[in-house]
Amino acid sequence: MPEAPAVDSAEPTVTPMGGWALPSTATWCLVWCAFYLIPNTINVFSVLTEHERGHHPIAAWEPMTWEYSSSLGSFAALSFVYLAVGRSPGWGRAPWRTLAIHAAALVGYGAVHISLMMGLRFAVYAAAGLSYHMGDWHLEVPYEFRKDTLSFILATTILTGGRQLARLSRVVALVEAQQAVPVAEAPAPVAMPTAGDERLELKVGSRRLFLAPEEIIQVAAAGKYVEVMTANGVHLIRRPLKDVHADLPPGRFVRVHRSRLVNRAAIQRVDTRPSGDLDITLSTGTVVPASRRYKAELLEKGL
Repeated sequence: MPEAPAVDSAEPTVTPMGGWALPSTATWCLVWCAFYLIPNTINVFSVLTEHERGHHPIAAWEPMTWEYSSSLGSFAALSFVYLAVGRSPGWGRAPWRTLAIHAAALVGYGAVHISLMMGLRFAVYAAAGLSYHMGDWHLEVPYEFRKDTLSFILATTILTGGRQLARLSRVVALVEAQQAVPVAEAPAPVAMPTAGDERLELKVGSRRLFLAPEEIIQVAAAGKYVEVMTANGVHLIRRPLKDVHADLPPGRFVRVHRSRLVNRAAIQRVDTRPSGDLDITLSTGTVVPASRRYKAELLEKGL
């Protein structure tokens, strides 16, 4: 983990890399492979064992087709899990809206999983010169959807929990960094801002820090705290993001996400994803995500 650059101020800061980084794409791939493939692989051997016990052995490719077609269908439907978690305002903030988004995503998750799973089974059996018998779809579809409901709940819990743990670790790292800064024996008095001074006053631990708006690169919510990022590091303050936003000069900072503000002058590049969301490259080289909901506000006055 890189250390914060040395600065003249004794204010406690850490670099934006403090704490755990958000899990990478490769990490999440391993998580989802374990989540979907390990139970289904166990099921394959369980089915083979049960048929052996009943003296009705079957070819191994059949339970493998049943289970791994389900895994592939689940992987294809995984985008609905990310949609539910990414688009929901949060259970504590808007529970009914969050429930509605999750319910709609669950329907999509089940539809994609079941249709692809069944399609693969029919295709594999047809390639083997056999027919796959689904059974009564009035019974089979609700049966599969009930299992998908549990799978969807577990997947959204894993995704939400992983992201929350990463964010929590950042807050802990920032707090520990603040507590680790030794208190000077004879600290110099802090100059109070004069009338008309546009600097932002931040209460960092037991100290007060005054920053000019142009020094601030971005402001991001981190649980009950707010991270104020400058070129020298990150200052952690216990204030709501909306209060900090209200103290900033109008027009200089733009909201790019419900939990993030960015200094327009620090924006170097904006890339649009296929989903419509944005990736913003800042002057520090940091890339931050931006929601398409705030695209108009971001671009209306130019960069």
